[in-house]
Parts: sequence; C-alpha cells; structure tokens
Amino acid sequence: MVRPTAMILCAGALVMATSGCSADENVQPDQLRDPCALLPADLLGRLAPGARPSASANLGDRSGSRECAVDLTSGTSMRGDLVVTVSVDAEGMYDKAWRQDRCARIAAEQTTAGPGDTSCAAVRPWDGGETRFDAWAWRGDRYQVRVAYQVVQPQTLPDGAESDLREVLDQAVRSLPG
Repeated sequence: MVRPTAMILCAGALVMATSGCSADENVQPDQLRDPCALLPADLLGRLAPGARPSASANLGDRSGSRECAVDLTSGTSMRGDLVVTVSVDAEGMYDKAWRQDRCARIAAEQTTAGPGDTSCAAVRPWDGGETRFDAWAWRGDRYQVRVAYQVVQPQTLPDGAESDLREVLDQAVRSLPG
C-alpha cells in the first residue's frame, strides 16, 4: 500500500512542478515566422521600390531569430536599409534593463500602449548622413521585435513611412508564436 501511494505522490509532485511552466518556455525558435511575409509588395513599393527582401535565420534550441533585410540600393533609386527581426529567448533575456537600454539607444520612451507589452519608437530626421525610423517591441521577457529603416538618399522618409513601419511592428508582434 505504501508503494502505490508514494508513486501517486511522486506523479502529483511532477505534475505540480511542470504546471507552472508557461507556453512561452516551450516555444521552439523554429516556430518564429519569416518576417519577410510582413512586407507585402505594395508596402515595399512605397518604402523600397524595386528592392527584394532577403530572409535569414539564426535558430538554436532555446533562442533564435529570423530577419528580413531589404537593401534599398538594389534595384531602387534610394539608398538605405530596411530590417525586420523577430527573436525569442527561452531564458527571458529581454528583461526590463534590456528594454530600457534598447529604447535609450534610439532616444525613445518606453510605452505600454502597444504593440506588445512594451515598445518604443523614434524617428530621427536628416542629420547630415541619414534619416531613420527605429522601433522595438517586446512580449514578456522572451520575445522581441525590431524594425529599422535607414534612408540615406533621399534625405526624408517616404510619405506614410512612419505609419507603415509602425504597422509592420504591430504585425510582427502579432505573428509571434504562443
């Protein structure tokens, strides 16, 4: 009688120990969606006419990222870059200090108004070298999204670019697994 009771107690303890794990801890990095899918032809026509996106991935067992890079100098009359990156880290690397550092680097204030749990975005006008849009968003401490758009030629962002890029950031957050 003691053995079956001990086995039931052990099984119960195992269930209790694993029930605290969130779904995010079990997400595999290969479940991240390709962010190039978030850049439809009409959007690319406005932000990078004629340029072609290039996908890449750096996926490990517990962390990784997928990136979509668009070189504006390839096939366009523009010069610059557009990058969308989605990342996951099962250990919770994207904590408060990490988020504050990323927002400080682009001189932006964090907000909880969305997208994601926390985000920040900044537009920097022509500084003699480039015009930029930079944005970060996080879901918990495990997921991160980055959208960066740098324009060297022309010296201003295309009409509607900021709105388009904020929408890409929002869609990238919504594309995260879990």
